[in-house]
Amino acid sequence: MEAHHMFFLARRMDALVRAYAQLGRFSGAVLVARRGRRLLAKGYGHADHEHAVPNTPRTAFRISSQTKIFTAIAILLLQEQGRLRVTDPIGRHLPGYPHGDAITLHHLMTNTSGIPDYVTTEGFTRIMGTPRTREALIADFKDRPLLFEPGARMSYSNSGWALLGEVIERSSGLTYGEYVRRHIFAPLAMEHSGLTNDPAEGHAIGYMASDGRLTRTPYLHNSNQDAAGALHSTVEDLHRWNRGLPRLLRPESLAELVKPHTAADGIGYGYGCAIRGDRVESSGGGIGFVSVSAHYRRDDLFVTVLSNIENAAFSEIEAALAAIAHGRPYEMPSRRIFVTVDPVVLDRYTGRYTMRHMGRTSTMDVTRDGDRLMVEVHGLARTELRPMSETRFFARMKGEVEVDFLATGEVALNWAGHDVTARPAA
Repeated sequence: MEAHHMFFLARRMDALVRAYAQLGRFSGAVLVARRGRRLLAKGYGHADHEHAVPNTPRTAFRISSQTKIFTAIAILLLQEQGRLRVTDPIGRHLPGYPHGDAITLHHLMTNTSGIPDYVTTEGFTRIMGTPRTREALIADFKDRPLLFEPGARMSYSNSGWALLGEVIERSSGLTYGEYVRRHIFAPLAMEHSGLTNDPAEGHAIGYMASDGRLTRTPYLHNSNQDAAGALHSTVEDLHRWNRGLPRLLRPESLAELVKPHTAADGIGYGYGCAIRGDRVESSGGGIGFVSVSAHYRRDDLFVTVLSNIENAAFSEIEAALAAIAHGRPYEMPSRRIFVTVDPVVLDRYTGRYTMRHMGRTSTMDVTRDGDRLMVEVHGLARTELRPMSETRFFARMKGEVEVDFLATGEVALNWAGHDVTARPAA
């Protein structure tokens, strides 16, 4: 009876993901497992569209900010080895770093350091294809004023994670990539995970989707992501990580990893992961790739979705797969219908807006290009806002985004499953 139920769930899950793929809203791989038993592990679309190389459960994808939880695990392992403590001021490991006596490793691991995020600055997309040393990367933000006193609040910052990469190297005597390989990936038999600057055989190529057409995304050199986002992995390897984590870390370390140390915008944050009730999530979005891994602790359900389309519906797919597994209602995807809007109406929406998510403030510029409305969030490529009505628009930027221009002048965004409000800049 149980085998029949699992087969039924797998068919519904596969039908859901295939529907997204057929609409051009997904390309990648997914894996769903409960208590270690796989319900679904399958690839969809192509790892290399030009050469028709299919995605499989063993295809390696850049996992972007999912890297952060592995960086956090590395710090906790070094703490277990007695080489550091998360309460250490960073000045103990990085002598001379500004505010090094006030900022701790814990602040970096919880995005509460106040150090501004180098990724969201204007101009990052222009230099992201150029190799940089970590020293040059850190120099980009080292002398910028803190956003707030360390520990005062949370503001998501890739900068802190680059500093953690340097701490790992100085504490271990190994490069960041080698430490993670030896102490995390090898013990868990994650043979297709690691850090490389350029795609290798078996690695997916990153794309952007528009009206069913895929175009390669601009080149991003991994030195610009470093310990904040440079790792690659597969759905099979991430499942091995989920199952093996209790063997890798001591119970007290594992508890610290997934404890909500801070919160912002209604989301608890541990060390490199977001916590909502019994759900622990690590997610990532970068140039050409988006991903999410979620562990529902109550029934030990693990769902991971890796995509090589930067604007894929990855979070919607994860939520629907979890709903199927839990016997809750879910929606099959449909094709969006777009309309034509008078350019005079579009002009009402142009301007600069600011919005906050995970405590981090980002700038969004809305401009008109002929009869099209365009949007650019700093750190992401400029893209079109396509009208579904005079007030509702759709964009694809690091996942799918639905945008409602409100009569108040504010903008309500549903961004990859998260509700965000943007307000006109002062």
